Amino acid sequence: MDRTITKVIDGLKYSTDTATRICTYEPGGGRSDFKFECTALFRTPKGRFFLAGFGNAMSRWSERSGNNCRTAGEGLTAMDVDAARSFAEHHADADTIAKFFKVEDA
Repeated sequence: MDRTITKVIDGLKYSTDTATRICTYEPGGGRSDFKFECTALFRTPKGRFFLAGFGNAMSRWSERSGNNCRTAGEGLTAMDVDAARSFAEHHADADTIAKFFKVEDA
């Protein structure tokens, strides 16, 4: 992800500048696609997880613009360990997942 996003949630400051990026989700289709998004999973220095990203009008990061309209936007969402692991399991390789989460042999 090529931009800085910072947000305060429940008195805690989350910033892509100070956190470690774990993995990034950027589906095909290109930046001109209305569904385009770039979403990354991060871990703060204190061990909290969050998603941050940006995207077009039909992405998870879209913003309201007038009546029933959406436009491109960006955002940041805090998440618990289970949700972070699930995101990582869908978008990161096994070594990366093992580096940030507890993993057991099957």
